Amino acid sequence: MMINADRTTPEKGRILLTGGTGFVGRHVLRALLAEGESVTLAVRRPGGGAENVKHADLRVIVSGDLETADLAQLFEGVDRVVHLAGLAHVSSPENADLERAFFLANEHATGRLTSMARSSSVRAFINLSSLAAITSNTTSEIVSDSSDERPVTAYGRSKLAAEAHVARLAEEQGVVAISLRPPLVIGADAGGNWSLLQRLAATGWPLPVSSLRARRSFVGVGTLSEAIVRLCAGPFPRKASGAYCVADPDAMCLPEVVTALRAGMGLAARLYPMPKVTFDLVGALTGRQRQIASLTGPLRVDASRFLSTFDFKPSAPLADAISLAGRDYMTARGPKRAS
Repeated sequence: MMINADRTTPEKGRILLTGGTGFVGRHVLRALLAEGESVTLAVRRPGGGAENVKHADLRVIVSGDLETADLAQLFEGVDRVVHLAGLAHVSSPENADLERAFFLANEHATGRLTSMARSSSVRAFINLSSLAAITSNTTSEIVSDSSDERPVTAYGRSKLAAEAHVARLAEEQGVVAISLRPPLVIGADAGGNWSLLQRLAATGWPLPVSSLRARRSFVGVGTLSEAIVRLCAGPFPRKASGAYCVADPDAMCLPEVVTALRAGMGLAARLYPMPKVTFDLVGALTGRQRQIASLTGPLRVDASRFLSTFDFKPSAPLADAISLAGRDYMTARGPKRAS
């Protein structure tokens, strides 16, 4: 059921944006400023690239780590919070120290921000969570907002715990508090598995993926940024609070993804078949089962509740977003091309 924004829009204050120098944050920051929003950008330390963004409506504050920072200075004039900062890409094996690191950066920092929001004039809190908060990186089930919460990694557990702080903010203070659960976010400047896939695609080498037909959901960084801008535009009623899966409506198999990516790069698809069991064997032998499964296994997301609740429609289809990522990746890479 669609929830319309309130017709009487209060005078807008500033938006506090954390994680604005990271991959998603850079795109969200540009999108918010393009919409005429005034933004307070909290950065951990100087030199993260924020100094290169010159805009009259941007205020940059070097806060240090959010786990220990003096947060009061960040909330001056702020009526909405977009919390993107956190710890995500860590290649170390699961252990107690890693669990503590994830909970400190993701759960504890979010708890401190929501506590500060309780004593401030914040009317909306938007938290970037992850699909990992409720599921593994591959499943034959369709993942939706009604799926059981079964995080299988320290990262996912820390994100689910962070969501609990956001939910309490809505329950106790009446703040519109929303956690977004995206799958893999795609963009030319993405890290992690998407960065690896782009590097492989850019070689132009034949890739043995044409037999892989499992469909996966993704979200373009442009679509995710548009969704966050939509939530900031509000105001929406308190009943809109909650955790939402957010993904592009289409799901694609890996051959389709590589074909679209290489089309944007100006390269031929050049795909050939190899049984999936071979990928599984390589993953087992190299200890990269999760990384390989995150590209070859199924993961379909039903994000219809978010789309209908906020009357949101991505401005570009997923295939176009993938091709755009490929084009921008090659542009940033420079004149070197595959032979």
